[in-house]
Amino acid sequence: MNNRRTVFLACPYGQIGGGMGSIMAYLASMQHDPSGRFDLKRLESSGGRHIVLSPVFLALAVARIFHEAIRGRLAVVHLNLAERGSVYRKAVLLAATKLAGGSILLHLHAAQIRQFHDSMGPMGRSLLRWMFRKADHCVVLGDVWRRWVVDTFGVRPGRVSIIYNGVPATGPTPPTALKSGSFQLLFVGNLLERKGVKDLLQAIASPAIQARDLHLTMAGGGPVEFYRAMAAELGIANRVTFTGWVSQDDARALMVTSEALVLPAYDEGLPLVILEALASCTPVICTPVGSIPEVLAHDVTALFVNPGDESGIANAIATLIDRPDVRGRLSTAGAALYDRLFTMEAFARSVGVLYATLTPDSGHRARPVSPPVQEGGT
Repeated sequence: MNNRRTVFLACPYGQIGGGMGSIMAYLASMQHDPSGRFDLKRLESSGGRHIVLSPVFLALAVARIFHEAIRGRLAVVHLNLAERGSVYRKAVLLAATKLAGGSILLHLHAAQIRQFHDSMGPMGRSLLRWMFRKADHCVVLGDVWRRWVVDTFGVRPGRVSIIYNGVPATGPTPPTALKSGSFQLLFVGNLLERKGVKDLLQAIASPAIQARDLHLTMAGGGPVEFYRAMAAELGIANRVTFTGWVSQDDARALMVTSEALVLPAYDEGLPLVILEALASCTPVICTPVGSIPEVLAHDVTALFVNPGDESGIANAIATLIDRPDVRGRLSTAGAALYDRLFTMEAFARSVGVLYATLTPDSGHRARPVSPPVQEGGT
């Protein structure tokens, strides 16, 4: 007889192109937590790409929560919180879970949650405050987010854990030479201004990069045609490929065939794409925003550039093209960092500890989880 309790993981069934939804999907695919005490089940509340069906999916999600509670199986509902509509859907699931007698693990991963909070009216801000204070425990991506949750919503520090994202292993060996004739540079993410897409294209058009044998692949959805036209106007259309949206598997395939990943974003949480680059032994160029500088170190596990610094982006790219020793050093150090902090197994163990402590009959008391000490961070 199966005596395992149920943990619901709020993640979409449709597109899995990155973000916390991907981690939850990976976790759910394990079916059980590492201790074997809990069944892990996906809980869809948004309808994926079919936004008009969102109310139907939300109602079905609430029904599933109550069904498990009636069976005496409900333990925890693990909610990943983003901005905009996610807040209101997750508020409904939170209320339903508490009414059904389950525990809530509220997982904050939204890079722009602070801006979204500030843009909301008094009622919206009160709703967010209620969610964070009503949750049995909160998880954030780093200390910058932990301080924000504690200071903004008055959540006790002991009810907030830092758990780094995790991604599945890729398993290549560090490259010793270019994987193809030209230097293959990769960007993965939605094509947005806050991701630094314009800055990146301007950097590729700079004289220093124009003189080098390089090709940039832009993998992601958004206003693709707008940026394709911008590349043509900059005279680099033949050096940039826009793939549009790609699946998680396709993104990882691109990663292992690229010499470097570049993500010159203006704000982030702790992007999965960076962790996937580390797992793939792919050197990273990125901005020190969000929780990134808490876990990566400049010229040790990544090359940092300031947001909006087009010449800095160009110089970092040129360094990786011209210096195979730097590529090899970053690749090796990044892979070691992944093995130490960002495996899917480490993530599953950390959240599994919280599931146990949040289960009413577990005999454990919820305590904050802290990540391992990162050596060499800034």
